[in-house]
Amino acid sequence: MSERDDDLLMADLLGEAPATPDPGFRYDVVVRVSAQARRRRAWSRALNQIALYSAIGLVFPILGALGVTWNNAQPILMTAAALSVGLLAATISILGPRAALARSRAFFGRA
Repeated sequence: MSERDDDLLMADLLGEAPATPDPGFRYDVVVRVSAQARRRRAWSRALNQIALYSAIGLVFPILGALGVTWNNAQPILMTAAALSVGLLAATISILGPRAALARSRAFFGRA
């Protein structure tokens, strides 16, 4: 493929191709495409966080409406905490601490 063909393929991403091969044009295409990708990822992360925090915020009023109190939920929460600590310990012992940190960062959306 010639440089002109490459420029024509990139022109589909940007709008119109220059008359001669132009490295600046290629750079502009890469900048615009990467900016669009970053914007899409940012919107996706924002919507995921909004959905997660909204769901967490709705859990407590719903549980309160169902009559669940701290005394009723405490054994379940303690069991969940113990299972979480066991999972973390198993992950660290099997894969090492770096893998456990990577998984926790991915779980909380920071990866």
